[in-house]
Amino acid sequence: MRRIVAPAVVLTVVALVAGLVLAAATPQIEPVAVLDHIKFLASDDMRGRADGSPELERAGDYVAQQFKTAGLTPGGTGSGWFQPFELQAGVTVGERNALRIGTPEQSARLAIGSSYYPLATAPNTSLAVPSADLTHLPLVFAGYGISAPAFKYDDYAGLDVAGKAVLVFSHEPQETRADSRLDGTRALAESTLAAKAQAATSHGARLLLVVSDPTHTVDQGDYRRFAIAPDPDEQTIPVLRVRRTEMLPLLQAWALDEAAAAIDRDLVPRSRALAGSDVDYTEFLARNRRTVRNVVGVLQGADTARRGQAIVIGGHYDHVGLGGRYSMTPERTGEIHNGADDNASGISAIIEMARAAVADRARFPRTLIFVAFAGEELGLLGSAHYAEHPAVPLRDTVAMIDLDMVGRAHGRVETSGISTAPSLQRDLDAAAKVIGGIRLGNNGPGSGRSDDSSFIERRIPAVIFFTGFHDDYHRPGDDWDKIDAPGTARIAALALEFAARIAARPDRPPFVD
Repeated sequence: MRRIVAPAVVLTVVALVAGLVLAAATPQIEPVAVLDHIKFLASDDMRGRADGSPELERAGDYVAQQFKTAGLTPGGTGSGWFQPFELQAGVTVGERNALRIGTPEQSARLAIGSSYYPLATAPNTSLAVPSADLTHLPLVFAGYGISAPAFKYDDYAGLDVAGKAVLVFSHEPQETRADSRLDGTRALAESTLAAKAQAATSHGARLLLVVSDPTHTVDQGDYRRFAIAPDPDEQTIPVLRVRRTEMLPLLQAWALDEAAAAIDRDLVPRSRALAGSDVDYTEFLARNRRTVRNVVGVLQGADTARRGQAIVIGGHYDHVGLGGRYSMTPERTGEIHNGADDNASGISAIIEMARAAVADRARFPRTLIFVAFAGEELGLLGSAHYAEHPAVPLRDTVAMIDLDMVGRAHGRVETSGISTAPSLQRDLDAAAKVIGGIRLGNNGPGSGRSDDSSFIERRIPAVIFFTGFHDDYHRPGDDWDKIDAPGTARIAALALEFAARIAARPDRPPFVD
């Protein structure tokens, strides 16, 4: 027996079902469209989209045009698409750099970019004056340059380095000994170059020289990288890496390799002034200040009562250019690091999310702000700038969704940040159920790794979508032909469905510390 339903009831049921389908519509995001954007942004012509480069400007223009074509309205400075800000992008190397180390009888004269290079420089913005001009600085040997009282080891104990140049070895003593009191084989935080620079500075040194220690057969200084892409850190004193082969006659004259071997045996510092030795150092380096741009597009919320509240959907569009200090293979500096996954994939997904959202605006009672951030690779600078100059005040920003490296899904995506607003979990789970076809995990990169952090720091719930690190991360092999385009499109659909559910919530998700 079958049940007979009156025609009027049938129409009512059909209308109801149609309404439910509309309310939970899966965003239409085409893999081929996503991949086309990635191919452009990660082409060799874009030369890795380094911050401060003409290619990053081209990429920004492209994203703005795509936002416009999608139907967004400009949300940048002065009613335009762009939100400009300045950052530091490497240094310009002058012609009169010089370094001499030694005694009147025996000395080494080294050349920048071949036998020494700056790991860190003092602030300077012009080549008209030297960033450092140091003459006849007395030279002091400070072992490995480590000050680690918690481990009862201090190369600076009882050593006067005020106003002097300090010479130290790289790495740390006993680094391969599991029984070492310097935390076994785990590298000490105090053995990083930044920590060694800080230790020298805090004791009053004017210059720090770092030479490869004798336990390493290969000098790990990357002199070629500086010659191609000079980008030292900024410190209050210059920090120089000097080539061991150039220094070897002096190291032998001062018996410093023997001192390192003795330190390695018993962890007793052998620091001392190198009598009669001094350093002359002249540095002409000027920090490059470049203007870069966030790209900001807005989709006004469909509900007049809630459109004053916003959800930010963002990702960065810069990458590491030709490599250099941010490459995982710095020895390949000079090769194009295309950054197809990192993060052409995220930006391409966002472009198509914007297109789908405009086509289905009724699903978004709250406003959506789409942002392509610059400066992420240099320290989340673009998202930090946006947080200081938001298109919608942060007090009215209810959540942020970040897409960073979503190009290698292969059936799964990881998230971080739900813990900042646990009530978002049900929205994410519901979105995943609607989209289907992708496993959802919570092993994302973690806070501090991407632009979501700039929002979490301001107590705005932020969730990142991420498909994992891989062997091409920050390497020349991150190319478009390794992208899982259907997977990237599915993640874009998932993130947009998630945004739709946040946009339609009766409340704003509460932030949890």
